[in-house]
Amino acid sequence: MEAMRHYHQLVKTLLQQVGEQRVVLKPLGDVFTQEAQRLFRYDQAICLRRLKARVLHEIGNIQSMEIVASYGFTKATIFTGVVKFVLGGLVAAVTHSRKALSIGAYLAESDISRTQPFGKVLVALGRGGLPNDVTVIPVSRLARELNSPQSNVEAALEAHGYFLMTPDSFSLLVDKLKGRVLDGSLALPIAGEQLRAEWHPADAISQ
Repeated sequence: MEAMRHYHQLVKTLLQQVGEQRVVLKPLGDVFTQEAQRLFRYDQAICLRRLKARVLHEIGNIQSMEIVASYGFTKATIFTGVVKFVLGGLVAAVTHSRKALSIGAYLAESDISRTQPFGKVLVALGRGGLPNDVTVIPVSRLARELNSPQSNVEAALEAHGYFLMTPDSFSLLVDKLKGRVLDGSLALPIAGEQLRAEWHPADAISQ
């Protein structure tokens, strides 16, 4: 019996010590939990920062190519316009016809005044949202390739559920979302519909 009482007392003492340690360790556990949450939010904010950098880099590359394409187009139209004007002049000289000169001038003017869209690039956010459903759209290049107005290209994308944003608006939206991720009021992934709700044109005006 004495041995049993001894073991009961030992178990009671151990349980008491465990209880005391639990009380001591609970605040420490809370600290670990809070730190884990903070690190999780920080990792998500880094993810958004990298996404923004990647998208803006891609936009910069496309815009650089658009500058080259625009220069090439302008140079080509001026060259063909001058050639047509010179040919019209030669025909007029040979045939002694003012009409040939007028036609050459008209063709030259129509070539030189011909325009094509260049430089417009938009960010398309799909239904999957951030960070995985983001596409950079070279709107002007697509319009040239399809021989269609830029507005038609944008309308087609919107009809497929894409939310279109200018590079500046996209940058501002990501910065806004990054702040909300860091304060714990938002977490990735963020669906496309929620992105529409998060963004207001006034956000860009107020910056």
